[in-house]
Amino acid sequence: MPDVLWELPAPGSAGAPEVEWSQGGQLPYGARKVVDSVAAGGAQGMFPPVVTDGPEGTVVVLRHLSGAAEAEALADALTDARFAPLTAAMERLDTWCLRAAPRWAGLIAPRVLDVAHGELFGPLSTEIFEACLTWSKRRAADFAALRVAQFQHFLDLFLTRLDRDLAAGLPDVPGLDGSVSGIWAHGDETHNGGGRVLRVEFAGGGRLAYKPRPASGEVLFLAEGADEADEADGAPAGSVFALLNSLPMASGPVRLPVLRCRMGQGPGGADYSWHEWIDPPRTIGVLRAKQELALRGTVLEPAAARRFWHRAGALAAAGFAFGIADLIGPNLPAGTRPGDDEPLLYPVDLEVYFTDSDRLSATGLVQDPAGGPHHVGLESVPRWCDLDGPPTCWTTGSDGTLRLARRTRPLARTWTRSVVADTQGRVGYGPYLDAMLRGMFDAWTLMCRNRERIAAFVAERAPHHVVRVLARPTREYADALTADRDDAAAVFTPDERAQLARGDVPYFFRTAAGGPLQLLPEPGGPAVQAELPDSTGWTPTAVVREGRRLDLARLGLALRGAVEHVFADLAGPDVCLHGDGVRITLHGSHHGEVSFDWVGTGRRITYTWDETKLRLRIDEMGETDGPGGPGGPGGSDADTARTPDGIRERLLRLGRVDAALRTPWAAGGFADAELEEKLGRLTATAATWLDGVIAEHGWPGQRLVGPEASAIASGLVQHVVARTDFQRRCLRLVEAAAADGDVPLREVAYLTDALRWQEGRGQVYGTKFRKVAGELVPCPIEDASRVDARRAGVGLGPLEEYAARLRERFASTDGVSA
Repeated sequence: MPDVLWELPAPGSAGAPEVEWSQGGQLPYGARKVVDSVAAGGAQGMFPPVVTDGPEGTVVVLRHLSGAAEAEALADALTDARFAPLTAAMERLDTWCLRAAPRWAGLIAPRVLDVAHGELFGPLSTEIFEACLTWSKRRAADFAALRVAQFQHFLDLFLTRLDRDLAAGLPDVPGLDGSVSGIWAHGDETHNGGGRVLRVEFAGGGRLAYKPRPASGEVLFLAEGADEADEADGAPAGSVFALLNSLPMASGPVRLPVLRCRMGQGPGGADYSWHEWIDPPRTIGVLRAKQELALRGTVLEPAAARRFWHRAGALAAAGFAFGIADLIGPNLPAGTRPGDDEPLLYPVDLEVYFTDSDRLSATGLVQDPAGGPHHVGLESVPRWCDLDGPPTCWTTGSDGTLRLARRTRPLARTWTRSVVADTQGRVGYGPYLDAMLRGMFDAWTLMCRNRERIAAFVAERAPHHVVRVLARPTREYADALTADRDDAAAVFTPDERAQLARGDVPYFFRTAAGGPLQLLPEPGGPAVQAELPDSTGWTPTAVVREGRRLDLARLGLALRGAVEHVFADLAGPDVCLHGDGVRITLHGSHHGEVSFDWVGTGRRITYTWDETKLRLRIDEMGETDGPGGPGGPGGSDADTARTPDGIRERLLRLGRVDAALRTPWAAGGFADAELEEKLGRLTATAATWLDGVIAEHGWPGQRLVGPEASAIASGLVQHVVARTDFQRRCLRLVEAAAADGDVPLREVAYLTDALRWQEGRGQVYGTKFRKVAGELVPCPIEDASRVDARRAGVGLGPLEEYAARLRERFASTDGVSA
């Protein structure tokens, strides 16, 4: 065990206090309030946690100090002269709270601004507690005084900004009603004068992240739609990802994460931002367990997992294209926004971007083949170890004594936002490699096709946004903060030393369009020019900002990195995968080939690589590669050109083949596996072809292909299982076509119900039926009492009449989707 820093005697032992709980004894009032709260089971996080041995060489948090006996021992310990800086700090914080709470009573709920509120003051209290035990008395006293002054100023500035921005405009997050009911301070390193990320909770249930730093990557890349605050400050509205989501697809659908976020308002507004807090997804499960300990994370049904990893692939491609870095696990949680059905990965700490790198691992999404931290953004193993944790912990001796020592082993995590699995126990994107790579290709082709438009968009916005410049790995700075200050003087520049002296990890930045390197000498103050060595890495470059690296060949570098990251999880050494227009052939971790069908262009794009070379090949897609193959429902010379006549003829043939297979399959109670497989192949290939038609012509409505063929296209989309993204996109097109009179409104009803049924929601129009106790009944319907009115609105007859016809037609089947 490491050297013991302090001991709290067990109750009843020779060294334990013999008096009953005494309200903190001779402690100053502020410290007495904290110890009182510990006695009552509160003040969680104000002191290091109690840990025990965990799995795989970790330690796991058991609890925090709590109860009368431990509070009495703690109060006795805090009377020691070594803890005088801590008790003085608590007294100053309590005085600040007593002054601030009445002032902000209309904004902040009672007991939030309280010295014993561990979620807010715990990181600061623990930091000073450890300093008292590990540093000299003078240094600990100076540090405690500095930290308290910083935190008071930081909170004063935060409360002023919050009050002002509530009136001027915060991100439009649901539930920002009533007073602030909770504030949680991030426990890791501080920047810009002791600033910490805060989570702000409102009585109405809404939550925001407050970022007290200049970097504005979330607003530049993730802001959802127009941002009036940006416009008010002279900056153009919108974000890069919102733009990409709005563009017509190139080779396939793309959905990148966006969220509600906004730069600060008013004087000094350039050095802080707000964004909505991303909540964990609803689909949580156990990733692994050991006895009573469980590691929980996002667990998705296979179809949902496939969609998730396709979208994650799009994000990986965008991260590589825009030189985004530091997308490690804690910075890239899986989450669900209000109104979203399925989770996405959200880069919620997007500070470093427009860097130039030839490796996907430079983004932090995957592990560098040469080694490095395994808590990357796209973790493929549910490890017990956590990335961070408290520097010191209590352990319980056999005699019940609590002994405090430095933590030398990783902390065991019981919850992770960065590991995603499916319900079959498969972790990461390895089992969905084709979907992941397809998502990368679909996003990359979209960016390549719109390179000039994206570059112009970025050029217009870059001067209004700020990127962080990382001079050294954060670990070097963190080590220096606990080392002798004289040792640091010979290694760091004056600007670095000045920030280290105030307890901060040095923070440097410049505008995203380039310009001089800057820092903030005072929190909330103006930026000044800074100096760093010429070797400074991870800085914005024009070649990336202007999109000059966006070509098809460069994508191969990212694809190779994505494959190498999960190759060990595949059934190697030789791997062959084929799905969703992707063919993957791997011969070992460093030799592979991936090809993509780009149906809209009639091309197949193939990437081949080994340890030293990467090649790109572009081929014409032969007729045998098209949906249906030669002579099937998809084969015709006219169809290859996708003329309206060719599209109509192909849809009509497709309808005849589908009916020839689906009618006997339904008559047999859907029990014929061979027919089901044929229908699945037919539908999948036809949907891929239809996707290309939509890309060229839009929705094939009656004006383009006639009523019969247009109805067949709608029916095809209804039968595309496990591709709700495609169905949702088609539904929007069908709705627009119906509004224009190009398709009957009933097609909107059929497709709406099909999509909702696949998503596990109640249908709206009652067009989907199933067999219950031998009788066909409608699948669950939302607001069933008004279903006939809704049916009439789209030209459908009463539900009972429709049900009677279906029961007569499908008397021997187990269910029907019509």
